[in-house]
Amino acid sequence: MKMFASVYIGSYEVILKVFEGARDKGMKEVDCLKASTEIAQDIYTSGKVSFETTECLCNVLKDMKKTIAMYQVRDYQVYIGSTIDLADNDLFVLEQIKLRTGMVPVVLSNSEHRFLGYKAVASGTDFDRMVEESAAIVDVGGGSLQITLFVKGKIKTTQHIMLGTVTLAENIKRLSHAPNYREQILQMMYKELEVFGTMYLQDTKVKYLILLGDQVASMVEHLGVSDSRKCMKSEDYLEFLQNSSRDSVERMASQIDILDDNQELLEPFLLMHRVIAEKIPAKYIYVPGVAINEGIAYNYYDQHRILVSPHNFEDDILSAAWSIAKRYGSYQPHLKALEKISLMIFDTTKKYHGMGARQRLLMRVASILHDCGKYISISEAANCSYTIIMSSEILGLTHKEREMVAHIVAFNRKDLESYQEMADRFTQEEYMTIVKLLAILKVANALDRSHRQKFKDIKMSVKGNKLDIVVEASDSIALEKGLFEEKADFFESIFAIRPVLRERRVFL
Repeated sequence: MKMFASVYIGSYEVILKVFEGARDKGMKEVDCLKASTEIAQDIYTSGKVSFETTECLCNVLKDMKKTIAMYQVRDYQVYIGSTIDLADNDLFVLEQIKLRTGMVPVVLSNSEHRFLGYKAVASGTDFDRMVEESAAIVDVGGGSLQITLFVKGKIKTTQHIMLGTVTLAENIKRLSHAPNYREQILQMMYKELEVFGTMYLQDTKVKYLILLGDQVASMVEHLGVSDSRKCMKSEDYLEFLQNSSRDSVERMASQIDILDDNQELLEPFLLMHRVIAEKIPAKYIYVPGVAINEGIAYNYYDQHRILVSPHNFEDDILSAAWSIAKRYGSYQPHLKALEKISLMIFDTTKKYHGMGARQRLLMRVASILHDCGKYISISEAANCSYTIIMSSEILGLTHKEREMVAHIVAFNRKDLESYQEMADRFTQEEYMTIVKLLAILKVANALDRSHRQKFKDIKMSVKGNKLDIVVEASDSIALEKGLFEEKADFFESIFAIRPVLRERRVFL
C-alpha cells in the first residue's frame, strides 16, 4: 500500500487527508483533519488576508505537517484555492506559509480545482453508467459553484457561476435586518440558476444530480442514505431542504457533523443546495462523498500508475470542445477535416517537433475551436475566438493550456507576437509549443481553405528536408495551392522542413 497525503487550503477551511492506495484494493482514506480559516471572509471584507488569519493558517499547517510525519508519509501535496489570487497580499501570504511551515502551496486555477474534484468522482465505478444517460455534476465552493452537464456520455457544457457559500453568507449578513431576507436571497439564486436552465436544460432531462463535497455526504447520511448506496430520490432530498427553517438550521447545527467550525455557513449551504435541487430537477441525487482532497490523491496515484481510472478524460476535453464549436455555429465538416489533417501532419513530423501526447490533444482542441469567433464577427474572428475560448470552461484543460489554445487560434488569423511580448504569460517551452502547433494548424487550414473537403485521399511523408503532401482531388484546388506557399514558408521557418503540395487528379 502506498501512503499519500493531500492538503487543501480552501476559502473557509483547511483539510488534510491521508490515504493509502494499491492497484488491487483501490484508494482508502486513513485519516482526516479539518480546521476553519477566514481567508475568504478577510478578502471579501478588506481585500487582503489579515495577519491573524495568516498566523492561524501557518499554525494549522504546522500541526498537519506533524500528522503527516506521524504516518511516515513521504509524498504529500499542498494546494490552495484560487480565492487567494483576489487578495492584495497573496504573494506575501504564500511566502509566509513557505517560510514558517516549509510547505509550498500550489495555487489552483478554477479549471484545475474543479477538474481534480471531477477526477475523483469520475474514477468511481458508477460514473460512466450515470453520465451515459444524463447527469449534472455540481461542485459548490466558498466563492463560486460549477456545473458540468453530461448528455449521452458527452459533456454538453461546463458553467462557472459566482455563487458560493461564503459570498452567500456575506449577503445574508447584509440583508439579515430585513424580515424577508431569506426570500430575497432565494430570488437572487433562482435568477442565476434559471439562466443556466433556460440555456442548457430546455431539451434535457437530468437523471442524476451528482453533488461533490464531504459536507453534502454528511448531510445525506443524516437522512438515512447508507454509504454503500450514496443515492437517494430527489424528492426526499428536496423535501428535507425545503422544510428547513432558521430554527431547524440551528437544530441541524447540533445534530449533523458538517461545517462544525463555520456554523454561519450552514444556512447559506442549505439554501444553496435547495436552489440547485429545485432548478436542476433530477430523478436521483448521487453523493459520492469526494471532493478536492480525493481528487488530489487520485491524480497522484494515477500519475504514478498505482491506480488506473476507467474513465477517459481526454474524451471529455474533446466533447467539451465540440460542444463549444456547435454552440457557436462552426461548420462541422470543415472542423473534422481540419482535425484529421492536423493530426496527420503532427504524427508524420513527430521527429521534427518533439511534442508528445498532451500537445497532440491541444492540437485537436485548437483545430475544433479555430473558427468559433466567426459567430460574433467575421472580421474580428481572431479576437472573438480568443474571448470565447478564455470565457469557456473546458473541463480537463488547465487554465494555462486553455490560454495556449486561445493564442494558437487567434494567431491563425493575426500576426504572431514575439516571445518577448509574451514572456510574462508563458515559459519559453510553452511559447514554442504555441508556435509549433500554430504552424501545423496554418498548413492544415490551407489544405481545406474552401471548406469543401475536396481531397478524396491524403498521404504524407518526410523526404529529405520536405514534408511531401500528396492529395487526390476531383475538383480544382487552385485556391488551396494559392494560399499554401505562405503557410509553407512559416512552417519551414519553425521545423526546417518544407511542406510541398502535390496533386493527383481523380476523374470520375
